[in-house]
Amino acid sequence: MWFVPLWGFAAHVIPAFPFHLSIRAARTEPTEDDRKELIIDLTHQKLYALDQGVLIHTIPVSTGVSPKWVTPTGIFWIYRRVRDDHMVGGQPGTPDHWDVDHVPYAQYFYGGIAIHGAWWNHRFGVPKSHGCIQVPTDKSPQGPTGQPADAEWLWQFAQVGTPVIIMGKTPPTPTTKPLPYPSPSPLGPTSARFGASLIR
Repeated sequence: MWFVPLWGFAAHVIPAFPFHLSIRAARTEPTEDDRKELIIDLTHQKLYALDQGVLIHTIPVSTGVSPKWVTPTGIFWIYRRVRDDHMVGGQPGTPDHWDVDHVPYAQYFYGGIAIHGAWWNHRFGVPKSHGCIQVPTDKSPQGPTGQPADAEWLWQFAQVGTPVIIMGKTPPTPTTKPLPYPSPSPLGPTSARFGASLIR
């Protein structure tokens, strides 16, 4: 099922999500606000923010790279939020290792996997991560990025307990390797959790 929103972009067609009641009926974890939901469409690399079932914002994302770093599908809930995070993961000494300071607006929903701003990513809409959901952010440690402030918008919109529904299939990419991250932090690594993002 598809519909065209009535507010503006008449040529922009988005999928309709007819399963809101089943998500609430299946809830097994507490939430502070059932009116808001985040739906991530892996196939189209989009995040849809809904309030009371009404689409209010669409954001291009970069999810996990197939086959090794695929973002999990299912229904999750945000359980932890960190405004300015330090993420470390992968195997040290390999191309899959990362150590990134100042990851903005991290909202964890499954182990070490989060929705977060990615100031090092300059092309969203294609898989590029180690499993996290990267969204545009307008600030980096070096200054403005030229991207929209979507990560900050999501930080204001969501909260602990907001449902995160991930569906679809990761599209093929020319490479099976995630986007390289900035140089490692001089502070040194922190301990690993799950392999998608590390939390300190």
